[in-house]
Amino acid sequence: MIELISVHIPKTAGTAFRHVLTDTYGLNGVLGDYPPDRIHQPENPISKEIKVIHGHFEPSKYQDYFPAAKRIVWLRHPLFRLISEYFFAKTINDRNNVIHAQLLDGDLSILEFAKIPQMKNFLSQKIEGMQLAEFDFVGIQEFYLQDLEEIKNVMGWNNFQPIIKNSNRYPEYQKCLQEILDDAQLVDRLAKLNREDIELYREAIQLRAKRRQESPLIQSTLADWQRSRFLIQQMQSELEQAQLEIKQNRYWLTRHTLRNQNLELINVPKIPNTNTLVGFHFDSPQFPIAATEQSITLSGWIIPQQFPASKIVVLHGTETITETPVNLSRPDVAQVHQVSYANNSGFSTTIAISAIPSHTVLTIAVVLANGQTIKLGEIR
Repeated sequence: MIELISVHIPKTAGTAFRHVLTDTYGLNGVLGDYPPDRIHQPENPISKEIKVIHGHFEPSKYQDYFPAAKRIVWLRHPLFRLISEYFFAKTINDRNNVIHAQLLDGDLSILEFAKIPQMKNFLSQKIEGMQLAEFDFVGIQEFYLQDLEEIKNVMGWNNFQPIIKNSNRYPEYQKCLQEILDDAQLVDRLAKLNREDIELYREAIQLRAKRRQESPLIQSTLADWQRSRFLIQQMQSELEQAQLEIKQNRYWLTRHTLRNQNLELINVPKIPNTNTLVGFHFDSPQFPIAATEQSITLSGWIIPQQFPASKIVVLHGTETITETPVNLSRPDVAQVHQVSYANNSGFSTTIAISAIPSHTVLTIAVVLANGQTIKLGEIR
């Protein structure tokens, strides 16, 4: 029986929420209704395993189906959502999306992008045919963790590990965002293009205040504060990234010549002791890496047999270039490998590669809780 129908409006924490859903119900318990490949027709039979429908669809699609299911939608301040999608579209280069292709082909400014009819009052368009008050729960991204806790109580879920790191991948996104927000005239024009959405967002704030028995004014002020805190956190993240790259580049600059060739990942053909690991995988980056790249994100998952994985290290000889803990939530991996340590088997770190000398070999290894180090591969 379907317990939950979740409307995922792009750039409103829907991807992070899907991780929560799969963590709670399992991969087979969540039907992802996303175009163009996975569009489900409500009249078609659904597996008994499926408890949740989550995706990019208008709420009216399932309005006459699954009457016992809870209806949930997440909203975000419309201008922040618009700006986020603008830079997201410029990053992923998805020309199958007609709107994104229009942005890329025309090299549109944020204002030109906002004037596209499909982008005006985007939130209102995506919930057309259903009033906010008709949803069983309206979450607000600015209060993601707090609202997630409320949903957990409403649905009777057990504890879970929320994934909240979902920052925009556009280079210097924080700087670009701040430049837009500092332009009062531009912000005013964007707001006028999205008057309905701003009213919708205010209504969502009022619903949240009523639900929590708090003042709408306090809720609005808290939302502003949460956005300010988000901006500060983004700046701190970029500062930490810059400091990491400076530290790594200083290391390489003492090793003379700069790199001029692409980088390849060479996997270790055989783990020395097959009893030490269940398995591992590098999700990113995609190799080969061009010599012009400034930095790469090394991410993936690893599951040991007996001792938990403490951290992933990248070594140059015996010196550590960077390291990161193995503790990120990976419900997708846990669904496949139903063993200990699978739930929090993920890792992610950044390597500054712009100054790596030619013919350099970097070693990727995992350090287990018992101190054992296992080589996973080489970047050369």
